[in-house]
This record gives sequence, C-alpha cells and structure tokens, in this order.
Amino acid sequence: MLESLRRRLPLAGLVFALLLALPLAAACGGDDDDTNGAGSNGDAAAEPAGYAEPDLLAETDWLAGKLGDPSLVIVDIRKKEAYEAGHIPGAVWYDQAALKDPDEKLYVIRESLFAEKVGALGIDGTKEVVIYDDGTGLWATRLWWVLDYYGHPKARVVNGGWAKWEKEGRPVTKDVPNPTPAKFVAKPNPDVICALDYVKDKATNPDPNVVILDARTQAEYTGADVRAARGGHIPNAVNLDWQASLTETDPKVWKSADQLRAQFAKVGITKDTQVITYCQTGVRAAHSLFTLRLVGLGKGNKVYDGSWAEWGNSKETPVQQ
Repeated sequence: MLESLRRRLPLAGLVFALLLALPLAAACGGDDDDTNGAGSNGDAAAEPAGYAEPDLLAETDWLAGKLGDPSLVIVDIRKKEAYEAGHIPGAVWYDQAALKDPDEKLYVIRESLFAEKVGALGIDGTKEVVIYDDGTGLWATRLWWVLDYYGHPKARVVNGGWAKWEKEGRPVTKDVPNPTPAKFVAKPNPDVICALDYVKDKATNPDPNVVILDARTQAEYTGADVRAARGGHIPNAVNLDWQASLTETDPKVWKSADQLRAQFAKVGITKDTQVITYCQTGVRAAHSLFTLRLVGLGKGNKVYDGSWAEWGNSKETPVQQ
C-alpha cells in the first residue's frame, strides 16, 4: 500500500542528489531541529478545556502521576546524547532518523520496519504512547503522526516536552529500561497521507473546500530561502509557520484553542476544510496537522509526505514565488 503512494521522480542533477544525502534533520533546514527553544512556563500553559481533542496532549503534571504505569510507554525522541544525559524515568529512546525510510528517504518508514522498531520498545495495540522531545513538539508530533498513520491512535505528545519537565524540577534518571518486546501490527491509513499527484491535482484545480498549508518559514515560502533545486511554494498554498502554534515564552507550549483557531481562520481553514500540510520533509507538516486535530479544524486532513524535498526537485511540478 505504501509503495502505491510513492511517486519516484527523476533526479534533478547533482543538487537533488546532494539534498537526498543530507541527514533528515538537516534536510528540514533548521526549523526541524528542536533547538529554537523548548517548552513554556506554567502560567503560559494552554487551556485544555478549549481543545477539541485535549487528550492528544499530555501535561507534565499528568505524566508525573503516571510514572510506572504499565499501560504507558514513554518515548524520548531527542538526540541520543540528550537521552543518555538524563531522561524521564521509564522512557525508552526512539531515533528521529527512523521516522523516514532508510531506502526511500523522502517517505515515511515502511510498515514492516516501523513495526519491528516500535515493537522492540514494548509497544503494541494495548499500550498508550506518550512522546516527548526537547520541547516544541516538532519531532514528537512526527512520531505521533507515524503511529497514527500505522493505525495506533492511542498516543499523546507532552506539552512543553523535556524543557518544561526539567524546569519544573521533575524526576530525571540515566537508567535505561529493558522493555519486553511486543508485537506491533501496522495498518496503514491512506486517509492521513497523500502523494505528489494528489497534491498536484489540488494545486492546479483549486477547490474552495481544500487548503494547501505550507508550514515552512515565510522566507522558504517566498523563495528567499531555497532548500531544493527550486525555491518558492506549491501554487495556491497558504503559509502559516508551524512555530506560530506555540507560545513565544519558554518553555514553549501550544497556544490556547481560541488563539489557534483564530490564526487558522486567517488563512481560510475551518472545521469543514480539507487541509493538506507540507513543509520540507514532512516533519513540520505533521506538527501542523497535529495542531489542526487538537483544535478540531479541517476534515480529511493529510500530510504530503514528500513535501518540498520532492516537489521542489521535480521538473514536472509548478512553482509559485
């Protein structure tokens, strides 16, 4: 099924080859590196009651009360050295690079390999997964989306991540757990992902009920910051930087539901709009899709997984600046 979603494209010369050789974090071009501040202060915490799906977020006080709960698997998706320096008690580590396929680096990790990797962490269909990163939720929401794509909806992202947990003086350990392997059954859901041809059709045949949301920076959107063979954006796409969903104060958390709905409304997104999110490699796009689901906006929303790394390097796709 996954292969049917993938469209191979001819190499756009040496530029494209070099781009594909970049590590995932570099390909995301800085914004997909969780170093722009992490977390928010307690006073800036968002208002869970206003969210459509508040259980998508795990607040730090809730998680502190759940430590040792055998029904949970806590996953740390920071860099390995950060995990080894100290992590939430009981947390297992997952490699950010294993969110994309090692042989098809533009696309989500294939189902058999993902099932193997998360099964080794003790995750099966009965477990609730709680994910944290350095603080912005960038990498945590990408893992959340991959789990969702492979049919595991019982996952939360820690609001404020490691930065908030650490600032609040909560328990930290260097002990590495030894989870009992489990059998994870991956069931790909084509409704939350789309390929180049699908996006191209929506871009060249505008539909008032479909919004293509560019989650990159404004400089990338306009073509001032070029990270592929060509710069610019997908025709008719609107731009809302993924970071706009977070508070400005550190440690960063998600803004209130009212604030989030207002900023999405400004770019034409309602609860009845289908939204296609994209960025450079699908990481920031997953963050925006998570946020849309959190506040109950959009219908049939999808991540364009190949994103600009595919679109901007294809000779067959139109570009606007």
